[in-house]
Amino acid sequence: MYRCAVIGCGKIGSEFAADPLMKGDVFTHAEAYTRCRNTELVAVCDRDPSRLSRCGELWNITARYTRVVALIETEKPDIVSVCTPDDTHYEVVRQFLTGVNVPRGVLCEKPLASTPEQARELVELARKKGVVLAVAYMRRFADNMRALKAFLSEGKLGVIQGVSGWYTKGTLHNGSHWFDLLRFLVGEVKWVIGIDTLKEAGKDPTLDVLLGMANGALASLRAVSAQHYTIFEADILGSLGRVQLVDSCFRIDLSLTVSSPRYSGYIELAPAPSDYGDRKNLMLRAVEDLAHCVRTGDLPACSGEDGMAALQICWAAFRSAQTGSRVEIIS
Repeated sequence: MYRCAVIGCGKIGSEFAADPLMKGDVFTHAEAYTRCRNTELVAVCDRDPSRLSRCGELWNITARYTRVVALIETEKPDIVSVCTPDDTHYEVVRQFLTGVNVPRGVLCEKPLASTPEQARELVELARKKGVVLAVAYMRRFADNMRALKAFLSEGKLGVIQGVSGWYTKGTLHNGSHWFDLLRFLVGEVKWVIGIDTLKEAGKDPTLDVLLGMANGALASLRAVSAQHYTIFEADILGSLGRVQLVDSCFRIDLSLTVSSPRYSGYIELAPAPSDYGDRKNLMLRAVEDLAHCVRTGDLPACSGEDGMAALQICWAAFRSAQTGSRVEIIS
């Protein structure tokens, strides 16, 4: 049984578990550690005393800390989750990787760091210390996404001709999710063009992005304002059909090629029956995967290297938007 700690007691760390609309879906790190048969949640940490108290009460945890260093020195956890604000991930993960009591596994919320250089440092530190470093790009752990990946890998959609999508809430914060899913399902990105259409304020603007894939296809990710609603979608067109990932990837719609019922000699797309499974208990799957990798030495389903690759795409988009030039991705 691995002793585990959660750093950051906000929504993804703990509070989504109290949302009545999310009952029956293990979506937080804290609940995942309590539900996984190989892990035990022993400590929580947050700078906000009230949030820390709510988390401790919800999971019956008495070991509550406002400082990461104090938790490391006292609890010596085997596995930790880093669920703090995006721009603190590098600092917190680095504290664990350079401390006296280094954990055996770290599950970091996305993005892994603020820059590719920071991510590379964390990946190298983890490798040097023998720590399994995983990143919580959660859709990789969904049954429906894994089944879709197998479907695509088996060539059942034919040659991928293009990909498009929509998103909100920041190139790093949510765009990196989409880039990781693109790599997971379709393949590597070779070059990036970023366009700052929305002109949002802040360090993480939501960019429109055009991506050149290794197979020669183009992918495009369109930005829309979160002031109106949130959206996360992808549309994959192959030579034999089309797959649409809608409703934040809770639903997958498949269309396949058929002879046109209207025009002789034409081929069209028509809806096809499909069942790829559900998109539930993603955090439980992530924790189970990390515990397995700590025990066996296997690579996690979403590794530190994957987190670094998503950041490289994000920063290529930022540089392109600033310079007006296409940016190559250096592998």
